[in-house]
Amino acid sequence: IQPHYLRNTLTSMMDWVEESPKDGARFIQELAAEFTVMNDIAEQTLIPISQEIELCKRHLAVMQFRKEISFQWEDFGIDATQMIPPAILHTILENGITHSIPLSGNTIVFKLTYLKNPTMRQYFFETLAENRPVSKERHGGTGFKYIRARLLESYGQKWTFNSAATATGWLTTINILN
Repeated sequence: IQPHYLRNTLTSMMDWVEESPKDGARFIQELAAEFTVMNDIAEQTLIPISQEIELCKRHLAVMQFRKEISFQWEDFGIDATQMIPPAILHTILENGITHSIPLSGNTIVFKLTYLKNPTMRQYFFETLAENRPVSKERHGGTGFKYIRARLLESYGQKWTFNSAATATGWLTTINILN
C-alpha cells in the first residue's frame, strides 16, 4: 500500500467521521475489509480470480467514499477456478480511477471479461470513462512494472500485456498462453 494512498484515505476518513459519523463508520468498515483481503493475498504467488475480484470491489467501495464518484463493476465469463497473480487487476483498476474523468452521471464503469480458447486465456479490463489528458508520453509507471513482474514470475514468457486508450476510455488486455 502506497503511503500517498493511505494518507489520502485517512484524510478522507477524518472528514467523513466529522461530517457524518454513520457514513464515516461505513467508510472505516470498507477500508478494513479491503485491508483484510490484501493481507490474505500478500504472500501468495497466485490467487483465485474470485478473490482478486473481491479485492477490486472492496477498493471501489472505499474509493466511492473518497472520490464521491459512482464506480460500477461488471464481469463476464469469469471462471472461478482460474488463478492469477495477486493485485494485478487491482493495479489496473487503480490506474483507471486515477487517470479517468467520470462520464455524465458522475460514473466510471469497470468491465472485466474472461475468454478461453485452446491456446490461451484472455482477460480484457475496460475502463469506461473520459481519459485525463496526459502532459507527456508515458509507457507505464510503477503499476505496469508490478504487473509485468508478477506475470513473469508466474508464467515465464508465456504472456502478453497491453494497455491503451480507446474511444470509450481505456482497455487493458492480458493474454496467458497455455
